Amino acid sequence: MRTFIFVLTLLMSFSAFSDHHGDAVAGSGAFVALMVQTEDTDAYITMLKNNPAPFKAIGSSVAGACVTKTGQDYSGQMFIFNGFDSLEDALAATNKYDALKATPELTAIREVKYLVMFKPLNEYKLDPGFERLFRLKISNENIQAYVNKIVELQAALRAAGHKVNLGVFQPIGGGAHEAYHLRASSPSAADSGRILDEAYADASWMSLWAEASALVDEVVSDNFEQCEIIYTVE
Repeated sequence: MRTFIFVLTLLMSFSAFSDHHGDAVAGSGAFVALMVQTEDTDAYITMLKNNPAPFKAIGSSVAGACVTKTGQDYSGQMFIFNGFDSLEDALAATNKYDALKATPELTAIREVKYLVMFKPLNEYKLDPGFERLFRLKISNENIQAYVNKIVELQAALRAAGHKVNLGVFQPIGGGAHEAYHLRASSPSAADSGRILDEAYADASWMSLWAEASALVDEVVSDNFEQCEIIYTVE
């Protein structure tokens, strides 16, 4: 019964993106993220770049790494993400590779925390850089309005001269760990800081941020991450 209620809630959340004409539509594809802890993030990422076999085995279209730079829950906090063309492919991939049965070299350098899938709820350009990540609790009845407002905010930021990509992502199978993600990706840390300087100077687009924030029930976490692509399918 509990499983049925979860599935029903998930479907109701997705239906919001097809029942309202003119609303922002869900983005294409899906992502699977492996949350890990490592004592040496650079060595771990280099090891993965030199051994793309796991990415090929699961049929990943693209893979990348994000290292948490501020507000870490634990030292060496980071995750590896894999992009897929559909949720079907993303979910199938979870049975093609078991991160807990990795090579001794990988096992020695990192500890697996958990695995989670994400569905982008708006069209999102994957262009990794210096990124701010908010984990948010948002009610089902407000999520579509929130996505619409974030899409509007992205347009305003770009019109103000910022090269930025904003995405809202719904977690799937994240257990008790995950909430909705808002990701704001800029080319560099300085670019992210420039946006913050304008925000504190009360830029005109801050009214859109305020309207979006009013739809959020709780900010669970707020971090900055450094992200990069480490694999693309040949």
